[in-house]
Amino acid sequence: MKKSSAWISIALTGSLITGGAVYATTYKSDKHGVITRVIDGDTVDMTIAGTQTRVRLLNIDTPETVDPSKAVECLGPEASEHLESLLQPGDKVELQYDVEREDRYGRTLAAVYKDDEFINRSIAAAGLGIAVKYEPNTKFYDEVLAGQLEAEAQTSGLFSPEVSCAIPSQVGNALTELDQVPSEAATTVEEAESMAADAAAAAAAGLLVSKSLKSLTPDTHPVTYALLAKKFPNALSKLDSSVQKAQDLEGQHSERHRELVKEGKERKKKEAEAKAKREAEKKAKREAQEAAERQAAQQAAERRATERRAAERRSTPQPRTTTPRRIEPKRPSVPKNYTGPRCYAPGGKTWKPCG
Repeated sequence: MKKSSAWISIALTGSLITGGAVYATTYKSDKHGVITRVIDGDTVDMTIAGTQTRVRLLNIDTPETVDPSKAVECLGPEASEHLESLLQPGDKVELQYDVEREDRYGRTLAAVYKDDEFINRSIAAAGLGIAVKYEPNTKFYDEVLAGQLEAEAQTSGLFSPEVSCAIPSQVGNALTELDQVPSEAATTVEEAESMAADAAAAAAAGLLVSKSLKSLTPDTHPVTYALLAKKFPNALSKLDSSVQKAQDLEGQHSERHRELVKEGKERKKKEAEAKAKREAEKKAKREAQEAAERQAAQQAAERRATERRAAERRSTPQPRTTTPRRIEPKRPSVPKNYTGPRCYAPGGKTWKPCG
């Protein structure tokens, strides 16, 4: 081996030995750790200075998944999966601390960096956690909040109207349905019935969302509750107003339905009465026509009978008859100047001298 090559070999060996010593020394300090596993969206287990340690990331809170006293929150599993994609077993990370080094559960509180990536901030920027302050540890809050604001601007994760369990989606979908409830008056019974049903369905769906969100507490749904209080304080108020409007419209459409049903009954009644009147008039006209036809037929029959009898008489020879001449009784002659007693015949028209 040449002398120069020997010196290079010696130098490289020394460098490796020195570097290894530095690395070993560094990872015995509490400023570095090696990931062993991810617990949830904001908690990991790692080896720090040779000790297995559970680390809670500072100034970031992700939806619950593992706490038995809390429900699994919206995007909780996704937050855990996201942290698993960022921090895998064997990854070497750097740690920074704030005023208090442990929480009440004995977990180490730290900001975690991997290859110059601030993991706490990355979680918030993905919309899978929110920036939080737990006094006196506020050192990394502003940077984590900046990541959260990025997620809000991009409507990612917890701020997405496309994620069905997220507040913007739940409230937004309910408001969309409520806004589509028609307010104009119906013109038919079927239309009024359909409008009332649509209003009732939208109001019921909106009321369900409102009640569900109002039932959340900081203990059961810490992240969702914090978002409602800090980021969507007017969402429930607007939702409740829209629900009330839909309920009012339901009442109006139901009342309109009753009016149209009543109008329909009255219209049918009038139509039935008009039809009955027309039928009565037709019947009376028909009966009068039939009576006239019967009378005309009877008159024609009588005329034909009279004509037949006259024709029969004309065709039958009649015996000749003579009327006996009436012979007037001769009146007795009365003296022209008779002034004696008179005897009148019955009826008082004729008389004769008495004696």
